[in-house]
Amino acid sequence: MILAHRFGFAVAITALLGLSHLAAASAAQAPSSYLVFNGTNAYVEIPSSAAFGLSSAGMTVAVWMRPDSLTFSKTEGSLASQQYVHWLGKGQDAQQEWTFRMYSLTDPGPRQNRISFYVFKLDGGRGCGSYFQDPIQPGQWLQVVGVADQSSNTVSIYKNGVFRHADSYASLAQPPQPGSAPLRVGSKDLTSYFQGAIGPIWIWNRPLSAAEISALFSSGGIPSNGLVAQYMMNEGLGTTFHDSVGGNNGTIHGATWGSAAGPIGNGGGQSGGGC
Repeated sequence: MILAHRFGFAVAITALLGLSHLAAASAAQAPSSYLVFNGTNAYVEIPSSAAFGLSSAGMTVAVWMRPDSLTFSKTEGSLASQQYVHWLGKGQDAQQEWTFRMYSLTDPGPRQNRISFYVFKLDGGRGCGSYFQDPIQPGQWLQVVGVADQSSNTVSIYKNGVFRHADSYASLAQPPQPGSAPLRVGSKDLTSYFQGAIGPIWIWNRPLSAAEISALFSSGGIPSNGLVAQYMMNEGLGTTFHDSVGGNNGTIHGATWGSAAGPIGNGGGQSGGGC
């Protein structure tokens, strides 16, 4: 009887721990304040800062994004079947650094709605990146995290707190370096434009660990060590884009404020990367 009692107690504790884990895993909250981009000319521009570049350790950029369309009207890319938009990045001619990219849905096309994080050598050319390519539903939120680690020369991408892929950028003729281009949201160099919403953005001057990235999604825990910029987007009005950590404020051009909650996308697919 005593053994049975202890066994039942252990099962109960295990069940509680399991429920606690499930509760933590399901605690992620999509943004309730964000900016909506029209896909044609809306963007945010933030003057260049050393805080936005790869430090000697590397960097991490975490952001909530919500595609509102699977096809984009203002794209770029050399192949008609592989058109994409840059929806957050720092780079322009001869001043390339890093970017997030999403491919427009093209049928046929090998990169259907692929989401990538790239780093480049400063003078441009092919970048090195990692991606995930999952079924995406318009109107659903994703938390995307890009990590560049200078110690291992790798660029990684995470979706909703889960590691998806890492690839080496050691083959670049020169390592990624800080440049003078502004940081832009909804675009990178005003060539392509994202259609959808973008929520809070955080930038660290170091690679976050997998555990930190998981907690950022599941419980909203924001590591303070190395945090150099934080755009919570809780203003709800005006044209100033506020950085509550580093004071690197930007200007909103054409994007509008949104506040309606929405679902978080899930599901898996393929992952990969390369240069």
